Amino acid sequence: MPPGANVIDFIHALRWDDLPEAVVHQARRLLLDLVGVAAAGFRTDLSRILRDHAAAHFTAGAGTSGARMLFDGRRVSPVGAAMAGAGTIDSIDAHDGHKLTKGHIGVTVLPALLAFADAGGGRVSAREFLLSLVLGYEIGTRAGIALHGTVPDYHTSGAWNALAAAAVGARLLGLDKNQTRQALGIAEYHGPRSQMM
Repeated sequence: MPPGANVIDFIHALRWDDLPEAVVHQARRLLLDLVGVAAAGFRTDLSRILRDHAAAHFTAGAGTSGARMLFDGRRVSPVGAAMAGAGTIDSIDAHDGHKLTKGHIGVTVLPALLAFADAGGGRVSAREFLLSLVLGYEIGTRAGIALHGTVPDYHTSGAWNALAAAAVGARLLGLDKNQTRQALGIAEYHGPRSQMM
């Protein structure tokens, strides 16, 4: 994101041609890493428990197709699919991290992206998928750095990853700028600012 850019404008204006080749290459590497970690995490007890919990308590609801859980296939609400996917990835704790955020970004961004894309019913192109992944990382990284800049404590990733998921959702759902502002506000308000240690 360029210095001084408005985050709402950035979410809506980012285009494939704006991404340097090095960023596209890194996005592909991060995607491959996250999918590999999720595949390993799928066999953990934590993943099974979360997926069964999502199937029992986060149903897709009447009149919706919901979203499929990662490597599972059962349809649940998009929230349930994202939660189960994040828990599956996090169960191995081998996924990417960022020194300045003191945490993980992809663990939230990829499952949220998959859930939004699947529940939306429309096809998301490979370019839009990678672009949304980059967007989520950019927003999540900047929010994590900002949060840790306000206090010396080590906070959990959910405190700032909620903003990344809201940004990805706003873009994929085609929200207008006011709706995007509201989504980010809700995510920031409800993001758990919990101390890690």
